[in-house]
Amino acid sequence: MHKIQELIQKYNSGQCTTEEKLLLEQWYQLFDWNNKNISIPEGNMEDLKKEVWCALQKNTIPASRKHHLPSSSEPAALLKWWHYGSAAAIITTILILGLFRSQPKKAIISANRIEKTAEVNKVILPGTSKAQLLLANGSILSLDSARSMQLKEEDGTRINKQAGKLIYTDGTSGNGKVLFNTLSTPRGGEYQLGLPDGSKVWLNAASSIKFPTHFEGKQRTVFLHGEAYFEVAKIKGMPFQVKLDNDMVVEVVGTHFNIMGYNDEREIKTTLEEGIVKVTNQNKTVLLSPSQQAIIKRNYQGLTISDADVAKALAWKNGMIEFDGDDLPYIMRQLSRWYDVDISFTNDIPKGTYKGAIRRQSPLSNILEILKLAGVKFKIEEKKLTVTGG
Repeated sequence: MHKIQELIQKYNSGQCTTEEKLLLEQWYQLFDWNNKNISIPEGNMEDLKKEVWCALQKNTIPASRKHHLPSSSEPAALLKWWHYGSAAAIITTILILGLFRSQPKKAIISANRIEKTAEVNKVILPGTSKAQLLLANGSILSLDSARSMQLKEEDGTRINKQAGKLIYTDGTSGNGKVLFNTLSTPRGGEYQLGLPDGSKVWLNAASSIKFPTHFEGKQRTVFLHGEAYFEVAKIKGMPFQVKLDNDMVVEVVGTHFNIMGYNDEREIKTTLEEGIVKVTNQNKTVLLSPSQQAIIKRNYQGLTISDADVAKALAWKNGMIEFDGDDLPYIMRQLSRWYDVDISFTNDIPKGTYKGAIRRQSPLSNILEILKLAGVKFKIEEKKLTVTGG
């Protein structure tokens, strides 16, 4: 801790460099202030907490978010809020509140470990807007390029490709022929879709949605694999249905919700942000109110309702990677899909759960560096990431 003590003294005397201030502010957010083994004099610690809190408010929290800050001047109040920092140099571009492991004995995060730059030298970049579109005639179109494009389906439906999204416009002649298209994202991809009824879909990585080029009859039905966020246009007398591989059905009229149904996850989660949702699985049906979540456990197909952390469920759609009480295998599955890497584990991976947030556009190495502070070790070869334990 002697290095941190030196930085505290320099901070209090106004002699810290920009890089040293960034280091100290990041250390502040990652540090266990309740640890009894710290030899920082009490007065200096209190001064540091207050001054760094003020610095974080002034320098790292955008003005647009300051009105959301807690009214309390106690630095610990910051722990309730994610911030978007401007960290550079020592911690590169990490934009994070703090990531830690919940375990019986809390590890002391020392200054020399925080200063340590990434051992993972290979830069693995985050995902981008890319997908494939399967047309009704079997043609497959790559949507990776940035150029715009206009298409016309056999039934007259117009398809307009813009940057990162497809927009469908119903131009059918009313001949009753319904055609289906499928939009698929690979690992490391995401895409937006505007359905012909005006509904909007955000498709996460390693996901697909099958949908008609125009909606007819008494209901609108789409088929989802993976994860997507829906903003459903309200059409009276024509409910909107999302069907998953396991025969689960989500039915709405007009609402905003997220469905996470990856096959490699133990649970299927439907999270409601706005409106009312009816979730049916086998013979059981539940109604969700805003900020509730329907959970299906794959091992016994039960259907339960719980209060939802909506911000966490929608973090991916809002440009963040967020974890709260999640174990390491779950985190690695998320990273595998977004960074397009294969994950393997040794037998001695750390137990416990983790909490934190980081920008979705951060390189993988940034996230790994933070996990390393919690005692996790990694080995990277090409696009293969091995978690080697603590």
